[in-house]
Amino acid sequence: MQNVKLKDIAEIYSGLSYRRYLDDNGVECDVVVQRSIKGDGVINDFEKIRLSSEIKERFFSRKCDVLMRMPYPFDVVHPNQEGLVISDRIAIIRLDNNHDPAFIAHLLTNAHVKKQLHDIGSTERIPHISIKEIKEIDLKIPDYETQVKYGELLNTINEKITQDLKVVEYDRRLKEGILNELWGRDDE
Repeated sequence: MQNVKLKDIAEIYSGLSYRRYLDDNGVECDVVVQRSIKGDGVINDFEKIRLSSEIKERFFSRKCDVLMRMPYPFDVVHPNQEGLVISDRIAIIRLDNNHDPAFIAHLLTNAHVKKQLHDIGSTERIPHISIKEIKEIDLKIPDYETQVKYGELLNTINEKITQDLKVVEYDRRLKEGILNELWGRDDE
C-alpha cells in the first residue's frame, strides 16, 4: 500500500459555472449538476441545456474522471460517459493512467476519507470543501492490478445493493397496496 495525497495522482479542479454559457442557439448538452450525483456511485438526472460551443474541453467528462460533490454529503461517482458538462460545486478529479477510477471513487466514499472531509469541511449550515482541501486528502492505495480487482468487486456489490433496494421498495408498495385495498372494503 502506498500513502499518497489525492493531488499526487490526479489533476483536480472545479466544474463549469454553466449559467455564463447559456445560449438558445447553442448545442444541447447533458449537464451534471449536484442532484445528478447520488450516494452509492449513482449518476443520473442531468440537466438538458443549450450551451455555447466555447466551453473548454476540460469541463467535459472523460473515462478516467471521478466527480465529487463539494457540498455535504460529498457524494462521489465515476461516470463512464464521456462528454457530459460538469457544473460548478462539483470537483473534477482527473486521474493519471496508473490509477483505477472505479476504485478511487469507492475509496473516496470510505469512512476514513469521510472523516477527513468532515474535519476539514466548513462549519456552515451546509458544510462544503474547497478544491485546495480536496487535493490534500490522504489515501492508501494498492498497486494498479489490485485497484482494478477491488473496483470491479465494489461495483458488483453496488449493483446488488441497488437491485436489493428496488425489491424492498416493491415490497413496501405491495404491502401498502394490500392495506389500502383492505381499508377500502366495506364491512361485510
